[in-house]
Amino acid sequence: MKKNRAFLGVLVVLLTIRFSRFMVGKYGEDIRIKIMVAALVVSILCLVGIIYKKKYLATLIALSLIVPLLVMTIGMYLDNLYLGVFGFGLMFILIPIMIKYKNEEEK
Repeated sequence: MKKNRAFLGVLVVLLTIRFSRFMVGKYGEDIRIKIMVAALVVSILCLVGIIYKKKYLATLIALSLIVPLLVMTIGMYLDNLYLGVFGFGLMFILIPIMIKYKNEEEK
């Protein structure tokens, strides 16, 4: 099952990139903000579902991945490239911290 997760993750990312390019080609550059807001809303709904199941460690990990998405969405809305890049870079800072924290919790 773990082998399928990596493949599924790559497949979802590639499909999302393709979908985004299709939508931008059809509706223009402003649709990117709407796509990001939709992704943010879905992420927050998933976070609420995780909280409902009382899995607080998973909630912390999911929240740490939603924060960069929120920063990137605000950066795109304000048309600020630096804020968008900061949100993207924040992802690469938070992911290793959460992986290390999760590994320590499992021990």
